[in-house]
Amino acid sequence: MTCLHTLRLRPGRPSRLLLLALLVYAVGGTHSVAAQPTTLTTSERARCITSMARVEVDTPGGILSGSGTLIDPRGYVLTNFHVVGHRNHESGTPGVLRAQRFRIALVRNERDIVDDEYVAEVVRGHVRLDLALLRIVGRADEAPLPSTPFPAMPVRADLAPLSTPVWALGFPAGMRTIHVTAGQIAGFENDNGGQPSWMRTDTEFNPGNSGGALIDASCRMVGVPTAVAESVEPIELARPSTRIPPAWLSALGSGAHLTAEPTEGLREIGVLTSIEDAESGEQVGGNRELRYYRLPAARPGVASVSPRLVIATMGPGGRVIRESQGQVLVTASDGPATLIAVLVPRGRDGRTPSVELRYTPLQDADATGGVASSASASAERHTRVHGSVSRPAGGACASYVAVTPAGLDVRALAARLRSGELLERELRAQLLGLSVLGRDGTFTLSAPEGALQLVVFGPRGVEHVAPLEVRGETQDVGELELPTGCRG
Repeated sequence: MTCLHTLRLRPGRPSRLLLLALLVYAVGGTHSVAAQPTTLTTSERARCITSMARVEVDTPGGILSGSGTLIDPRGYVLTNFHVVGHRNHESGTPGVLRAQRFRIALVRNERDIVDDEYVAEVVRGHVRLDLALLRIVGRADEAPLPSTPFPAMPVRADLAPLSTPVWALGFPAGMRTIHVTAGQIAGFENDNGGQPSWMRTDTEFNPGNSGGALIDASCRMVGVPTAVAESVEPIELARPSTRIPPAWLSALGSGAHLTAEPTEGLREIGVLTSIEDAESGEQVGGNRELRYYRLPAARPGVASVSPRLVIATMGPGGRVIRESQGQVLVTASDGPATLIAVLVPRGRDGRTPSVELRYTPLQDADATGGVASSASASAERHTRVHGSVSRPAGGACASYVAVTPAGLDVRALAARLRSGELLERELRAQLLGLSVLGRDGTFTLSAPEGALQLVVFGPRGVEHVAPLEVRGETQDVGELELPTGCRG
């Protein structure tokens, strides 16, 4: 069994695990492509250079610096997440920022020496995409911010074709003047859906280029220099501009003032039903992919994964606490920052299988919290509803029974929860009562009087929905006989 202790993935620098299984995205021969400029003019080069930023932060190990690009004239800087935070457990706790504020240095021309003029805060971050968006919030000397707009680089909306001439801009090795290298787009790496998740290029990247800009001759960002994979010759990898979360660009385009939001790319494991994770391709090369997940607050519990893959709990600093296969125990002493890590194999075609994860609290009170009835006014009259669930084939897949308002499309909500479009606490807030199904198939819950519906949850969503008219102090709904085929 492969152990997480031995897995070493280092974004932004060469890794001996990156044995590339190259999936080339080809531009069809009959596809008409507009002529592209092949040289970067003096005026375009000057315009691009003034949009570049050096991002710097003090860490316990010393000063860490990377590159960034101003993509909005109000002072929003795009960079790699690993420049501002920890993307994997080798460097620290995945998803945790290195600091609250970062120094931003700009240049005015190709020979200008950067000066740490500004400070910025992270307002958006995505661990899997390895992207982050910072907002300049002040000057280092605490003087007022300039009233004039910052120079900003446009982001190319479409995928730059194969062989497009490109230039990498950044501040490698902590250099204090801009560094520019030239090359072309050499190929693409695809995700499970066949969409390009990486650009390969022969444009030279060096440590510190991470988070900078890969541009075309029109001074448009086509990618973000991110990593270098070792092969016979180093292969430079950039995140295409088409992978920047559309919600980020839409918010910037609307003129909205962005404030910090929770880091994306760390989904919370479901309790009521499992979550499905089919995403792939955000890590490149190698024969496996490491994914991280957040845990619900309930302790203790068991986190499980299907298929039975290597699964581990991780504590502060990315320390592996315990590791197993298929499921792992989460104890009462595991803090709120504890994460789950799963090692997902990659096939010869570069694809990874879809995985399903679920969390089972070991105390019923933890499993049933957070529903609307827990916040109901004490004066509202409630009924004690009880019954049982059986399945002719004996497959005990059902695990929770709930009551909801009549007409609530709970199947659609559960599907959105499984796909990551909805948080479990958002679904629980719409439930009026919830019970863990006992080993003998019985359940008891409290529900308000009126026209409701009874819902049975299973590992993969909703198993059963039926109308329920609730009246009186107690109500026996009898035995619910579910279909033979178990969805779980």
